[in-house]
Amino acid sequence: MALVDELVEKLEAAIFRGEFPPGTRIREARLANALGVGRGPLREAVRRLEGRKLVVRHPNLGTSVAALTKTELAELLEVREALEVAACRLAAENITDEGLEKLRLTLLRHQDVKPDRLSDLYGEWHNLDFHYQIALASGNRRLIDLLCGDIWCLLRLYRYPGVLSPGRIPLGYADHQSILEALEARDPDACERVMRRHLAHSRDVLLHGMTGSELVQTKAKRVLAAEAGP
Repeated sequence: MALVDELVEKLEAAIFRGEFPPGTRIREARLANALGVGRGPLREAVRRLEGRKLVVRHPNLGTSVAALTKTELAELLEVREALEVAACRLAAENITDEGLEKLRLTLLRHQDVKPDRLSDLYGEWHNLDFHYQIALASGNRRLIDLLCGDIWCLLRLYRYPGVLSPGRIPLGYADHQSILEALEARDPDACERVMRRHLAHSRDVLLHGMTGSELVQTKAKRVLAAEAGP
């Protein structure tokens, strides 16, 4: 089981780093050979990623990395906004001094991010993700489970390449600083206002970049349909 856990971690990190872009065919035999493992453990690892909605199994066509259309991504972002705004309002009431200090340290780490270290950050997302920490601070377990389940798992396919790019870090930092100040003031209304503004920025960036992504996904799906073999 330890081997399967390790494979899940490796494959998930590779997907989030963009080594397997949305729509990419997952060739189990070739991948198992490249990783030096048996087909059985790899197949189980792929099943787990399927359970996380990161990969999709197509009848008679194999498995590929999940690919959202622009409409699907827009709908997911609408749900994300509603839940994250609720989480931020709750966090304003429930966050501890320790939680606030962790957010401050996270922002300091964001300032120190170097372009040549961006790829190293994918494995640290729980520690570096400002939004994840706010969700935890909300104290609402059901809300945390919803955000940390399918929603963020799918969004990480599209969100992290933009968030961790050099051009996005200053914008993210300024928005996060405003959110932190609202949390420090324990002001739920201010938290909602600045979080909505921040998520609107993020939504615009993600959806604006979907035109090229959709072309890649369409091509990938055509390749998938033409290559039904193992």
